[in-house]
Amino acid sequence: MKVGYIDIETSYKGKLAFPELCDDFKNHRITVIGIRIIDSKKDYFLQLLKEDISKVKLLEAVEGIELIVTYNGRSIPDKVKRRVGFDFPVISAQLGVVLDREFKHIDLVPECWRCNLYGGQKKVEETLGLKRNLPGRDGAWANQTWKKYEASGNVRYLNELLAYNKEDVFMLRRIEEKLAKL
Repeated sequence: MKVGYIDIETSYKGKLAFPELCDDFKNHRITVIGIRIIDSKKDYFLQLLKEDISKVKLLEAVEGIELIVTYNGRSIPDKVKRRVGFDFPVISAQLGVVLDREFKHIDLVPECWRCNLYGGQKKVEETLGLKRNLPGRDGAWANQTWKKYEASGNVRYLNELLAYNKEDVFMLRRIEEKLAKL
């Protein structure tokens, strides 16, 4: 089975504070879409940014995927709390495609709830004993790092953001594997 693990980073342009800004999907601008694709023959990773963040490029990247895995990505409300996630609603608002209506999808958040694991991705990783190479970073850090990159043009900020996004994406598979053993 060809599986895609997807995570986005965004820059928030709205006026709301956390946590309300998380539901203000139309005021998040996608800065990076990270996609890891695993099938029986390959395991590869790609990132879309700048002009590559488009409906066409995204659909090309996920073509042939049979299952998408996210952490809090769902646009279809879950069956436990009846809430949507973040990634797919933002992608829908910006690019006009609803990935969990187009593809089979597993959101790891409700899967974690079934195992009595609560919190954001980093908190769940910590609870599961997973260690990051880039600890202490989160979505707020990613937002600020993108803004620093835009203001300065310093590629160091972009590279840090891309490394953070890659680690987020690769951790999805590790969470999924840990959950399978619980």
